[in-house]
Amino acid sequence: METTLQEMFDEMLTHVKEFRKKTYNEVFEAGYSKYRADLVELEGLLACEEEPEKAMLIERLAQVLPSYAYEKIQEKSKKEKERMGVDFNINMVVYIVPFINYSKNEDCIKLAHRIVELWNEKKINSLTLSYSTYEEIAGGFRKKLCYITTAVCEHMNKSDDCYELTLMREFRDNYMMQTEKGRSTVEDYYDIAPGLVLIMNMQNNASDIYRELYLNYLLPCVQLIEEDKKTACQALYMQMVQKLKQQYI
Repeated sequence: METTLQEMFDEMLTHVKEFRKKTYNEVFEAGYSKYRADLVELEGLLACEEEPEKAMLIERLAQVLPSYAYEKIQEKSKKEKERMGVDFNINMVVYIVPFINYSKNEDCIKLAHRIVELWNEKKINSLTLSYSTYEEIAGGFRKKLCYITTAVCEHMNKSDDCYELTLMREFRDNYMMQTEKGRSTVEDYYDIAPGLVLIMNMQNNASDIYRELYLNYLLPCVQLIEEDKKTACQALYMQMVQKLKQQYI
């Protein structure tokens, strides 16, 4: 099983760049189907054990991927480590952890949680890995909210119906979605924004990042809308998206 987990990690790592709205579901389903028999076997292995042997097996299996990833990244240069660190974490959060807990089996869920804990303890990179499920990731693509704006407001302890979010959603629906170019821009945004939020949430200084986005982009965008300068608002918002894309993707 240890070798299978490593093979699954390497295989899905090649699909990290396909974490997009248009491709995620298909890539996830294909990967899960390929390893479904192995994951069913994993459930069986855990089900056959009684406590405390089961806890010991979960602990042993949970160490496999953190140790494997740590060894793979050590031989790389500092610059390569930074790039690989992002890819490794995305791979874990959008494919591997959701694969393991997909069946909702209680033992597999415990294993997935423990993998995340050991991954962060191992400090494979400067990012923080969070527990995730397929439903959460896929649902983020389907909701079609103002992803980055929503994440910014959440970190600023603002409600989902706060003034800034409400105004930006109205701007999206009543201005951008009214033209073909605007609709295309929104669609492109939805394709990358969830990934950007995912990566920003992994940063140790995520709160500082979101505060900077709030002060330098969201508040100025709100002011531009209030002044009926919608074209300028769109340009500023997409400038923010491009900056984040260059920095994190």
